[in-house]
Amino acid sequence: MAAEIPDRIKVLWFLPTHGDSRYLGTSEGGRAVDLSYLTQVAQAADTLGYYGVLLPTGRSCEDSWVIASALAPLTERLRF
Repeated sequence: MAAEIPDRIKVLWFLPTHGDSRYLGTSEGGRAVDLSYLTQVAQAADTLGYYGVLLPTGRSCEDSWVIASALAPLTERLRF
């Protein structure tokens, strides 16, 4: 029995709900998080054909359910 090969690789992008900077663990040169920036990242991932986005969870991150529910209507195919 041969394994089924998927037609496409499902690639996901990362939504930086805790802030976006060049290096992990530092805020030096970082960009503040707001809904406008997260919308821009989600719409870019959607336009570029990414399968979905990863939402971090934890004490220092915005609530992933709230972020996903705010961004879902602003994208066409993106999965959260």
